[in-house]
Amino acid sequence: MPHIAVFGGTGASGQCIIEEALSRNYTVTILARNPSKLPEHILSSPSITIIESSLSDHAAISQALDNADAVLSALGPSLNVKTAVNGLTHHDTPLANGYKTILQVMNDKGIKRLIALGTISMDDEDDGHSLIAWSMVSAVWVFLHSAWKDVVEIGKVIQASAGIDWTIARVAKLTNGKGGDVRAGYIGKDKSGIFVARKDLAKWFLDELEQSNWIKKMPIVYSK
Repeated sequence: MPHIAVFGGTGASGQCIIEEALSRNYTVTILARNPSKLPEHILSSPSITIIESSLSDHAAISQALDNADAVLSALGPSLNVKTAVNGLTHHDTPLANGYKTILQVMNDKGIKRLIALGTISMDDEDDGHSLIAWSMVSAVWVFLHSAWKDVVEIGKVIQASAGIDWTIARVAKLTNGKGGDVRAGYIGKDKSGIFVARKDLAKWFLDELEQSNWIKKMPIVYSK
C-alpha cells in the first residue's frame, strides 16, 4: 500500500488531497500545527497518522517522512488582510524555509518524489502571454507582497533541489466547485483556464503521482 506524507493538509486544498489519497487506498502521514482543523472522518481514519508540529521542527518533519514513498504539499500563504498587514513589517519567507527542511530530509531519507502546490506568480519559460494572469499576479505583488515573495522563493528552492523529482502544480484561482475535467498546460497556451476546483486539483495531484507526466515542470492546472 503506497504511503505519502502531506504538508498543508489542514487547508481546504490539502483536505481534498488527503481525501483523494484515501479513496485510492493510500496511507497518509500529516504534519499539522492545528490538527483540530481536520474533519472527524480524516482524524479517525486508520489510514491516517497525524504529527502535531510546525515547519520549523526538523525532528517532526523527519518523523513525518518516515517510510514515505512521496511527499505531497498544499502549503501556501493565506491571501487575506492579516497577511497584507504583516507583510508591511515582516519580509521573511517562512514557507520557503520550511521547504528547505523538507527537501533536506527527503534527500537524507532517499525520498525522490515531490508534488507541490504553486501559483502563477512563479514564472515559467514555457508560458505565453496572458493579460488576465499578469493582472492577477500584479495585484498580489502590490497588495500581498510578502505572500508573493514567499511563493516565488518556494519555486526557486524546489527547482534548485538536487536529486528530487519535483512537480509544481501552479494555480491561478482555486474554487470549491464539484469538479469535473482537469487539465494542465502553460499560461497563454493550450487554451489554459484560470479556475481550478480543489477536488480537480486533488485528482491531478494523485494522477501525477501515479503517472509522472510532469517531472521537473511547472504547469498551470485548471478545470475545464
